[in-house]
Amino acid sequence: MNIQTITLISALAGVAAYARENAGAPPVRHVTVCVQNAVDGATMQARGLASNMFAAIGVNIDWRQGFSRCPQQSIMISFTDDTPTNLQPGALAYALPYEGTHIRVFHDRIAQTYGTTLLPRLMAHVFVHEISHILEGVSRHSASGIMKAHWGAGDFSEMRRKHLEFADEDIDLIYRGLAARATRAVVAINTAAGQIAAQ
Repeated sequence: MNIQTITLISALAGVAAYARENAGAPPVRHVTVCVQNAVDGATMQARGLASNMFAAIGVNIDWRQGFSRCPQQSIMISFTDDTPTNLQPGALAYALPYEGTHIRVFHDRIAQTYGTTLLPRLMAHVFVHEISHILEGVSRHSASGIMKAHWGAGDFSEMRRKHLEFADEDIDLIYRGLAARATRAVVAINTAAGQIAAQ
């Protein structure tokens, strides 16, 4: 029995034990988000605020620094500090919801346009908005709240006092998306187990 087989068996045993212990418990909604660069104070504060916003709907965010050890099924955020004017004009970030992994945040646009006072709170909303796109797995927006297509002056004013809310349909889509991601992860484990068994 090789080390790969032993590792896989241990992982499967851990999954089975966790499932037994948590039978009947509410589903654990957990997302790993890997951040490539940008470790300044505002970004770290934004990560904490974003975690709180997701926690309010029962989703736990596990932030990791760097891509080199980013687990499968994770979301990857990179930052641009010299964004070309012709790249997604007017956008503060973009996600690839159908690809399901990558987000690009235009750090320079956020800082230049909205200044330092709103920066951590606005960046937190950008994180949550784009992560939600990935989790929902579709390119759509809501009429109001965190998943609104374009935030206006009233939204920015509200961000200074409290975070924008998720619409009910977004919460539902996020839960469905997380369930689908979990299913894909199980399929990947089973496929790997089958390949090892066939060796």
